Amino acid sequence: MKIKNINIVSALLLGAVLIFSSCRKDDGAIPDRVSITDIPVITTDKDATGSASVSLASPGSFAGKFKISLYFPDATPPTKVDVVVRKNPSTSTITNNNVKVYKAGVTSLPASYTITAAELSTLFGAPLVANEIYDFATDIYVGDKKYEAFPVVGTGTGAGVKGMPYFSEFARFDVKP
Repeated sequence: MKIKNINIVSALLLGAVLIFSSCRKDDGAIPDRVSITDIPVITTDKDATGSASVSLASPGSFAGKFKISLYFPDATPPTKVDVVVRKNPSTSTITNNNVKVYKAGVTSLPASYTITAAELSTLFGAPLVANEIYDFATDIYVGDKKYEAFPVVGTGTGAGVKGMPYFSEFARFDVKP
């Protein structure tokens, strides 16, 4: 019985030593060893004055308009952004395997753009096909670090803020037959 009590007390003392030795002085809400980088939230909004989709019957009349801007206007802007577009064929689910840079090195926000069907065809090197989807968004650069809008693996720059009012992660244009 005495040995059993000694074992229990020894186990409790060992547990207390392990618990208290694993704590650090900087263990708080955000420990000192963790660095936090502010990444600005950028919204990509479709402009209602432009075309909503490409019609294959008259692709020359397509003029898709969108605007990129800081969601919080007084926030520190990124070093630069690249406006990128991802193309998804009509027969697959949304993937990020086909992303091209539309405008590189944009440093002034807000910025407005107009895209044509001919530019989309040239950018991807193929004619437009019915039911294709084109999504425009921004790769954000903060210092020398890049945050992709459409990474091949994981979530993009818009993750977590989709429920914010008047926020749009990307501007989508589709191709109608």
